[in-house]
Amino acid sequence: MRTRLFTILGVVLAASFLIAYSGQSTSAVKKASAEAQFAELQWHTVVNNSFTIPNSNANFSSYSQPSINNDGVIAFRARSTGGRRATGIYIRKANTGKVVAIADLGIQVPYPNNLGTEFQEFSSFPRIAQNADYVAFAGLHKPVYRYDLPDGADTRIGTTGIYATLGTELLLNGASKLAPAPGFEYFGVPGFKDLPFNVFPGGAAITDDGTVVFKGNFTVDDEEQTGIFFRPLINTPGGGTDVVGVIATSMMEIPGQPPSAKYRQLTFDSTAPPTVAGNRVVFLGLDNELDPHAGGIYIAELKDGAPFEAIVEIGSPPPGLEGTVPELTRLGEGLSFDGRYVAFWGAWGNEMRNLRLNCPADGNPDIVAYCRGGDTRSRYDEEYDIWYQMQQVPANQGIFIYDVLARQTYLVADNLNGFADFQFWVYSGKVPGTGGGDDIDAEPPRWRSSAFAAVSESNVVFKARTAVQGKDGTYFAPIDGIYMKDPVNGKPMRIVAETGMDGALFDAALTPGTMPVTELGIERDGYRGRRLAINLAMGNEEAGWGGIYFTVVGGSPTALPSKEADKALTDRLGKRRQ
Repeated sequence: MRTRLFTILGVVLAASFLIAYSGQSTSAVKKASAEAQFAELQWHTVVNNSFTIPNSNANFSSYSQPSINNDGVIAFRARSTGGRRATGIYIRKANTGKVVAIADLGIQVPYPNNLGTEFQEFSSFPRIAQNADYVAFAGLHKPVYRYDLPDGADTRIGTTGIYATLGTELLLNGASKLAPAPGFEYFGVPGFKDLPFNVFPGGAAITDDGTVVFKGNFTVDDEEQTGIFFRPLINTPGGGTDVVGVIATSMMEIPGQPPSAKYRQLTFDSTAPPTVAGNRVVFLGLDNELDPHAGGIYIAELKDGAPFEAIVEIGSPPPGLEGTVPELTRLGEGLSFDGRYVAFWGAWGNEMRNLRLNCPADGNPDIVAYCRGGDTRSRYDEEYDIWYQMQQVPANQGIFIYDVLARQTYLVADNLNGFADFQFWVYSGKVPGTGGGDDIDAEPPRWRSSAFAAVSESNVVFKARTAVQGKDGTYFAPIDGIYMKDPVNGKPMRIVAETGMDGALFDAALTPGTMPVTELGIERDGYRGRRLAINLAMGNEEAGWGGIYFTVVGGSPTALPSKEADKALTDRLGKRRQ
């Protein structure tokens, strides 16, 4: 705990130093750093930099946020650095057994693939089913299928897709861009003959019975469209021939909205990757991603054309928090759902503040160079030789959970009583005129924010930042942390991990006091039952280290729905009108 005490002292002193400069109180810093209790957890290493990557001579060196199921099987994306690049999608049963590669750069894209095409990259993070060893992930690659057009010319298609494994070594094609090819029309956009999807942004979810649920973008009459879709798979090459089903698209009207001045209903012009539990899906649908005025978070039965119910909506207070939290003006994409509770990020009010975001120093060289002068929004700081951009962010924001049975929202944490921020920013996209860019939706580079929370039986694990912000918008001496709270049962905030903590608290391979935590991560499927998995990076001036770590969380969380309550929810959803 000594490392933590020094970290707290450093932040409080830094806050005091900046008081006159920023005009900001230090009360939030003190509350977040000093009042939360440290969670005494026993951590186990799932994988770290000492592990050799399967099918490679290189060692692991960087890791995505992991996903975990109720049996303790963990799925993650990982990479090597230096020498010949190795990357892939891997699983391991908690801290036992061996690391197994599901897909990597040496594996061919599954059927249909008549060109022998291999994977080139894996975007986003893999997601594992709640109660099964089924894993879904997005893969990038060159075209996989060649066929002849009616005029005799040949063409090649299929450069991205959603892939899955149903607990065996057989890799399946869950969603693809192959609809124009004869015999593969079942991969097409529902309602449009032979129309292929353009891309599949974000991480696809997968159910306990092997149905992939994903966001897909497509084009109709030269207009970009988006939506939430699903496709049931069977353990056979290609995943079977079931067609794609639809939950919501940007061609649908947002429920409950009055006509506009032009007598045109608002539609879901923006959607986000969905989350599933059992046979239900939750998703975010908005009229405008960057400046929403309508839409919200919705829940529906996982069946084609199912009606859906609003959980929370833009322009309304969270249900049950009327009088405490004003009307919501922003909602986050990363939804966590355990079958009863939905965890989400939200902001309220119209007050904004400026945040300075420095251009990345490493990563994709095209993206780094573009931010440093190619992007017209970038500015140059001569004093520190840094390129940066200014971003407006909501002044009032927090983490919530919603009980779908009781229709009650609980505020888990906010930046008025303990934290500075819950949004974390990444500069990503496709640089104009290049083939680079890690972002699968191929939009131009820009700053994209994410908030991270995972819920299990009313207990919420989330990521937040404690810091003081200067007048130039820069965070001074920030502490990033992963925290845990159960607001339903009134349990206090607990600290899971924070930057500055001793890495040896999490990884027994480290010598105590040598490598503090420098980065940490949690994702929406990283907490299932009482099993929690996170990724950490540690390091000092001489060396770096990292890995994925697993623990079992104690306590007595709120029970999941009974069969009677579950049926009541099913009946309620079935009666809703779009």
